[in-house]
Amino acid sequence: MAEPREASLNGFRDKAYQIWTWKIRLHVLLLTHEFPPYVIGGVGTFCADLADALGNSGIDVTVVTGSPARPLRTDRRGRVNVVRVPRIDIPPNYLWFQLMNHNALKKILHNVDIVHGQDTSSFPTIYFARRNARRIPWVVTIHACPVSHMKYTAHSMWHGSSMYEFVQSVIGFPVWDTILRGDMSFADAIIPVAKHLSKELRESKYTTNGRLLTIHNGVNIQRIIETAESGATPPVSNKIRMFWSGRCVWVKGILQLLESLQTLKQRFKFDNFEINMFGHGPLDRTISQLVPRLGLEQNVRPRGFVAHDELLAWLASSDLVCFPSLSECLPMALIEAMALGKPIVAFDRPFAREAMGEHVGLPFARSIDHFARNLYRLCSDEHLRRRVGRALQQRARTEFDINITARKYAKLYSTLVN
Repeated sequence: MAEPREASLNGFRDKAYQIWTWKIRLHVLLLTHEFPPYVIGGVGTFCADLADALGNSGIDVTVVTGSPARPLRTDRRGRVNVVRVPRIDIPPNYLWFQLMNHNALKKILHNVDIVHGQDTSSFPTIYFARRNARRIPWVVTIHACPVSHMKYTAHSMWHGSSMYEFVQSVIGFPVWDTILRGDMSFADAIIPVAKHLSKELRESKYTTNGRLLTIHNGVNIQRIIETAESGATPPVSNKIRMFWSGRCVWVKGILQLLESLQTLKQRFKFDNFEINMFGHGPLDRTISQLVPRLGLEQNVRPRGFVAHDELLAWLASSDLVCFPSLSECLPMALIEAMALGKPIVAFDRPFAREAMGEHVGLPFARSIDHFARNLYRLCSDEHLRRRVGRALQQRARTEFDINITARKYAKLYSTLVN
């Protein structure tokens, strides 16, 4: 809970920010091929939180997004206007989203001050806008590097991946690569969501003609806490309760996690735990066969897919979170766990270091044995769990609150418009 002085200062800053944005009277077009309730990954959730934060600050926001329903329709949420246009979920769905709705996008562009597109949803629309519409500044947020994504997806095919992902990221790589290079050529500002992503883009020879700066993704921390507290309470357990969620594919580290849990039981002789695992994917069958083979049938609880509110309730009731992913950019699931003050065990990866920071009281795991050792330390030390959880929650509040992210984008918008 914030101290009175801190709360007062935050309230003053928010009020000053609101007056400033009202004075500018910006109208922003947020362009994304996914938006709740039709969400594919974390991009849709980020766009929803950002749109609400910008709207609450006094900025008019129009969201143009894809919807499985064929007719165009509009929803109103305060100062946020959501225009849902048709889309088809056939790779590359982000390209069909733009081409199918070219005329609708062209009309909407005449009524906004600035366009904020998400990486795969911006080109070739930005090219046609530069030719046919008045000069409108464009900001493009980059959520992933096509080269890294292609390499990990190709490798995943040997361990467990889907044909859809292979078509999207490997066969469809030339399309994604062309779209990103188009964004780089025509956008006024390119915004990678993480510093390590900026580095990956430079190493992959993606260069921009506009500004390049990093603005972290953010989440609505207050909403996450309120949703978790108001959700249905999961069954009580007298065991240490672990949590994992994600798509069951190799790159999410699910196989390495199971090996770590086996090591926790056999080497560290710790058996008083259960892990609730949420999600489905190509590795479902492999996991169901591997769990009894590793002697984990009394510890692993497969839960499948659940609604996001229910997922947050399970997360809030957990003692610790396992995040063994091998490659990410800035995962929303990790930030949500930090926002709820949960201690997290992760491998030593660039995304984990950037999100969690270097000094959280627990070293990043460099091997499966090291991952199991970190699990054992947290399982056997409640004080350590609380200390690590508090440190991560404080970092989430200072680095990944959506209101901080919105202020940074609003400042960028005003600079480009003026």
